[in-house]
Amino acid sequence: MSTSDDSRWMRRAIEVGAHGGKAVRPNPRVGCVLVRGGEEIASGYHDMCGGPHAEAIAVEIAGEAARGATAYVTLEPCNHWGRTPPCAGALIQAGVARVVIGVVDPHALASGGAAALRVAGVEVELGVEAQAARELAEVFLTMTLENRAFVQCKLASSLDGRTAAADGTSRWLTSPEARQLVHRWRAQADAVLVGSGTAVTDDPRLDVRDLPELHALGLPLRIVLDRRLRLPAASHLADTTQQPTLVVCDDPEAAMGPAADALRRRGVEISCIPAQNDASWLRAVLRSLKERGLCHVLCEGGATLAGSLVREGLCDRLDVLLAPKLLGGGWPLLGDIGVATLGDAPHYRFAAPQAVGADVWLTARPLREKL
Repeated sequence: MSTSDDSRWMRRAIEVGAHGGKAVRPNPRVGCVLVRGGEEIASGYHDMCGGPHAEAIAVEIAGEAARGATAYVTLEPCNHWGRTPPCAGALIQAGVARVVIGVVDPHALASGGAAALRVAGVEVELGVEAQAARELAEVFLTMTLENRAFVQCKLASSLDGRTAAADGTSRWLTSPEARQLVHRWRAQADAVLVGSGTAVTDDPRLDVRDLPELHALGLPLRIVLDRRLRLPAASHLADTTQQPTLVVCDDPEAAMGPAADALRRRGVEISCIPAQNDASWLRAVLRSLKERGLCHVLCEGGATLAGSLVREGLCDRLDVLLAPKLLGGGWPLLGDIGVATLGDAPHYRFAAPQAVGADVWLTARPLREKL
């Protein structure tokens, strides 16, 4: 049975694990804290794919002090030899007496750490602060369980849920601080996604120009979902001198036509993924992104694309920047998401709201049994 102390130390492990950034992908962010006599004796987090795991770092720091300690680990310790030795074995060899785990590892190759620990006589507690532990590893869990890239949808709206005034004006709805936050999200994502409507109407850059120090993290791939190849060759997104762009269409003839040739001459990559319907096409696109190593996609599309992702259950995290303005009419936050009656509405779970400049930042995640 877990205790309040277990919850407190697991929250500490989650805090430690949050120091891991995009360099861990496709591996999960994981934190580990070793506790003995009510005191933290060591901690570690996974910060680079191929580098030492959180548990290995913690037990190395602790040394002999790890013997008889309790290890708090956000994700079940791995039980296989990959680029690094199995973490379950490292904990056993270190003499840890008890291991408290946030969430079970669903990856078929790496799972089984809890069972190995129990066989070795180590006491194991599962599911402590499980929801927060899932959120720490949400990119990895989505890739493993859904076989696709994780999708974070960013939206900005007025207090009454409008993204633009009746005449279409929307720049700038939110504060400079909110825009800097979005640039930070871009830098942490592997790709930034928009639809052709946003690409043509807004002509965005999707860069991190407000925070040039973030260039060190690597600029994300810009992706345009553009079934009819409407993206102008003179647009900002077609300029690939500083940042790459991928355009995804669903028509093989268009992919070989003059519009595609004009984009290719500017360095734009064209990918054709045939579609039967919206749901299958979006899933196929996200699977293809995972296959090319793109784990975390930030969607900055408009109401239509965001609505399609929500409708098909493909929005894994929804971030809304709420501006202290009222627009009355204007453009809605989301397009059709297939809700005919209140009972059909998808349910979300809020994180604590935060102030960003003059705006309020709301994060919501869908309630799903698997994740």
